[in-house]
Amino acid sequence: MTNTKLFLIFCLVFFVRPIYGQTTCNCSQALKQLIIKIESEYPGFPEKTKQNKDLYQAKKNILTKKSLLVSNGTCMQLLQEYLDFFHDEHIVLDDLSKKKNAPQTSTENPKVEPEDEISSKSISPDIFYIKISSFGYENIAPFKELIEKNKEKIESSKGLIIDVRNNGGGTDNVYQPLLPYILTNPIRIMSVEFFATQTLVNGLRDYAIKNIKQDSLNEVKRIDEDLREYRENIGKFVLYGDKKVIIDTIVLNKKSPQQVIILANRNVASSAENFLFSSRQSKKVKIMGTPSMGALDYGSIREFKFGCDNYQLLLPTYRSTRLPQYPIDNIGIQPDIYMDESISDWIDFAVRYIQE
Repeated sequence: MTNTKLFLIFCLVFFVRPIYGQTTCNCSQALKQLIIKIESEYPGFPEKTKQNKDLYQAKKNILTKKSLLVSNGTCMQLLQEYLDFFHDEHIVLDDLSKKKNAPQTSTENPKVEPEDEISSKSISPDIFYIKISSFGYENIAPFKELIEKNKEKIESSKGLIIDVRNNGGGTDNVYQPLLPYILTNPIRIMSVEFFATQTLVNGLRDYAIKNIKQDSLNEVKRIDEDLREYRENIGKFVLYGDKKVIIDTIVLNKKSPQQVIILANRNVASSAENFLFSSRQSKKVKIMGTPSMGALDYGSIREFKFGCDNYQLLLPTYRSTRLPQYPIDNIGIQPDIYMDESISDWIDFAVRYIQE
């Protein structure tokens, strides 16, 4: 699994620790059961195959024949080739047998200090710089503290540079403290539609029951009532809330920068793209860089069992109501100003842009 995929988690993630040794599938079985799970429970399957059904069927047939000849040791590559057809970074498959048998890393090796995910500095008296390379849940409190600590510097700055390069996402809650300083008007937020499956219903119910404050029969009944619409619409999309478009009126800060530059590159994904999508609606924001990854159409991943306990499958559970009219997957959020290869120092370019 790539490092980027580790952070491609948008909204809630319901994660179950795997139990080894229950049902081990050979490659042919694993592919067959993976196909059944994708075709029946992946919310992006109808949209991503409707224009190329013949190509999909041909790919499936070729891989099915190959799976009869592939050893279990190299099966992961074949399964991943099938999943790659959908070009969705929110689909993650792990070979648990390799993880279980992987040699432990020696503790004698010197540790490499990780780069700070959050940092800030005054570039000049009138330009303030903030870097946030992960919207992981663990950064909610530290980022809020950073904004509060530098409140006066942000308010008095002519220009604010926000660097989200290589930010693979996390949760929208991290960047909320920034919005009062960078927005100029209410923003339109597209809602989502959950694809109702028994896996989703069971996961939501288990999560809710584990988090109730007391073992109350009335509370369990309330949870079951909340999930009734999902249970009654298995195999269909269910709108979250009652509106496809939400107008979010953020209370703006009385003092804020005149110009906001957001630096973004190809490795920006998921909720980090959601940040770009919301921020660009401000009249004073410019996005500089390259198109982002394009991993925003489907989200809220959780584990989906498919009968092979030697593998772990994570799938998204909803789609954006932007679809199918406004897809972002594999397209990305486009920058206002493209940073070509001749621009070696993006921060310096942004500073000069503000000062001109």
